[in-house]
Amino acid sequence: MKKVVCFGELMLRISPWEKTERLFQTNKFRIEPAGSESNVAVNLANLGLKSIFLSSIPKNELGLIIIRYLSKYGIDTSFLREKENTRLGTFWNENGVDLRASYVIYDRENSAFSITKSDEYEWDEIRKECAWFHTSGISPALTREIYEVLKNQLVDFAQNEIPISIDLNYRGKLWKWIPGEKNSQIPKLMEELCSKAYLICGNEEDFQLNLGIDSSNNSKNIIEHYSSIATQVFKKMPNVQYIAVSLRKSISASVNDWSGLLFTNEKNQLKILKSIDYHLPNIVDRVGAGDSFCAGIIYGLMKKEDDLQYIIDFAVTYSALKHTVRGDVSEFSVEDVEKTMQTQGSGRIIR
Repeated sequence: MKKVVCFGELMLRISPWEKTERLFQTNKFRIEPAGSESNVAVNLANLGLKSIFLSSIPKNELGLIIIRYLSKYGIDTSFLREKENTRLGTFWNENGVDLRASYVIYDRENSAFSITKSDEYEWDEIRKECAWFHTSGISPALTREIYEVLKNQLVDFAQNEIPISIDLNYRGKLWKWIPGEKNSQIPKLMEELCSKAYLICGNEEDFQLNLGIDSSNNSKNIIEHYSSIATQVFKKMPNVQYIAVSLRKSISASVNDWSGLLFTNEKNQLKILKSIDYHLPNIVDRVGAGDSFCAGIIYGLMKKEDDLQYIIDFAVTYSALKHTVRGDVSEFSVEDVEKTMQTQGSGRIIR
């Protein structure tokens, strides 16, 4: 059976043991594997899909943590590259609480993945096993070499009619390899990659900063506002078939409203699907919610492409559930998600 291939960096997330503490306040931390593309691989595994994680890790005990973590979820690690005398990227995460926002410090320069070269991976063999290819805007932000790897390989995946998904994931702190003015260069680079995509996921900031999309339409109608964004993307990149937008209204770091939109361009007619709305009054951990949303869309398109309303409701529910657990992934099954969709988050006991 062919699998979803997820390409990116898996790091260690370091956060205060008590979610209310600040980084400089505590001496007790949780250390957990995390990373956008690996989160998608794990989320898909939780939904019953087979996946391959494609990356480079150090050949030491920290790399072993990564292998054991992925293997626990049944993810294929046979294409992972282990490198001697390299390091594993990390990021320090301070959870947001009430009026205090979340905060992240990256430490991932010169990691095993960031020094990736194209010839390290067995691309021909990978394509033979690939039913879907997923990556994010984080990977090309790390180094020019990774950008070039993706630019070249996405052409081959597209030519082999393998669907490609890209979660835009704008990370301004990471685009250090671009000299001079970044804001004008990043959209050109990302458009080159996204033009090969079948599915693009993101939020308003992602589309504006990663793709240079004009989001100045100030319509108070949220569907009209995002329809303008989607229309511009489809016009710029006619190969894109689906656009998924996660919608977060932050009342505070602990209280959010969560929903989503799914767009497709059917016979040059924009089709819009609006999800269930969820009110999340007691967020445990919101990191990784976007990855769960994207995984939910991928799952839906692979399993239920004829029911777009189900797909957007499923993805939003799966990612809403992510907010209720610690860590970077949504630890829920398809059955869990569908039961929550039935109750629309009422919290009633299911007997």
